[in-house]
Amino acid sequence: THGGSSLVPKNACKRCRVGAVGTHGERAGRAPLREPQPGEQGSADDGGEERDRQALLNWAAWHAAYEQPDSVLGKRLALVQGQIRGALDRAPEGPLRAVSICAGQGHDLIGVLADHPRRSDVTARLVELDEQNVQLARGAAAAAGLTGVEVVAGDASVSDAYLGAVPADLVIVCGVFGNISARDVLATVARLPELCAPGATVVWTRHRNPPDLVPRILEAFEQAGFEAVGSDDAPPFWVGVNRLLADPRPLQPGVKLFEFVGQDALWPHLDASVRAALGALFRPDCSMVELVEAMRALPIGLPSDGSVQAMLREGRGTAVAKHLFLAQVLGERFAAVEPRIVHRVHQLERRRARELYGEEVAAALPAEGLTDVHRYITIKPSSRHITGLERTRVPLDVTVAGSRWNGCEPLEPVCGPGRDFPAGLDPAADLRALEWQYCDPRARAPYLSALGASGLPPEA
Repeated sequence: THGGSSLVPKNACKRCRVGAVGTHGERAGRAPLREPQPGEQGSADDGGEERDRQALLNWAAWHAAYEQPDSVLGKRLALVQGQIRGALDRAPEGPLRAVSICAGQGHDLIGVLADHPRRSDVTARLVELDEQNVQLARGAAAAAGLTGVEVVAGDASVSDAYLGAVPADLVIVCGVFGNISARDVLATVARLPELCAPGATVVWTRHRNPPDLVPRILEAFEQAGFEAVGSDDAPPFWVGVNRLLADPRPLQPGVKLFEFVGQDALWPHLDASVRAALGALFRPDCSMVELVEAMRALPIGLPSDGSVQAMLREGRGTAVAKHLFLAQVLGERFAAVEPRIVHRVHQLERRRARELYGEEVAAALPAEGLTDVHRYITIKPSSRHITGLERTRVPLDVTVAGSRWNGCEPLEPVCGPGRDFPAGLDPAADLRALEWQYCDPRARAPYLSALGASGLPPEA
């Protein structure tokens, strides 16, 4: 059944799980969960006023996944850092130069140099376009006392960004090859000898989702005069390490190395009308309605690693990634609406799953349905709202497409009724806690597998 009163934690005793309305299980060492009263929302950890004060997402933590060892990006970072550390260990004595293309916040190189015995030998240039990332990287380098690390705010796709910093003994190309066209990937590899000193090491990454470009990238490195000296095949990512055997070439100024792809190149498998709607994601001047409609247009499907990055790369998403991304973008572009993430524990039945996700996903549910956790966001209503002025927050659910949003009316959660839990500073941890508490992983496994097969891009 639907409704918060019947949603009892899965780890409650059998009597509580099948008991009367209003009965709740207890967590060890914690007070029982109290049923929210009308107009009141539950709290995933009963954090009270302090949690309410922190309910607005701290978007400075958007890149915090790199600092979480168990996250996909955290695991990739550890592998990249391991390969960078190995390259420094193998390097001959004396001064070393390093460059990092699209360096982000510099976690990979700065994190290694902070405690590496060769730190004083290394001078490095990190090139990054985003000003906030630049400031954070500069702060991290200063905090680690890395006076030889230079963080430049510039376009890493243009060869001029590396004038005066090359030839380098270590070239880092991480997080780049998954965001440019296959043609640009191969062309960039062909030009890497222009950035390299004799015997230089290149550390690079690429996802292995369809179409898997890694074999072609390895061939391109070989054709450019590199040998493979190491790798980590850690799905969904590959971390490659190649050493230059051929003679380096002089850097040619004024060369455009690559272009970050737009929606047509990124999602050729999607319908043209869908790609047109998603175009709003590439326009910093788009309206809030266009952003909402872009996320609603994105096809349903569980991204390969569940992340926002995979959602955008693969052109498919679920409520979890869609609303995390939407909240982040609204928080940056339309801060006045104060987006907040909410999780709703609800009962998902086959009929509703069929309406939302299609027959194949619905067929993966048990006959009696299952308990699931749905994500949506709420925003602060503006004076233009015609409906819901009595509300302090207005729901927006972009899980599936529907009649075009008019910018005023609430978009109610598509999952139906349930029990709400406002997210705090770590929505992913809150979601995991709710799934552990309320959901049966064995019942959900076929359902998640079916979502993972939904909306897959075709093989190349």
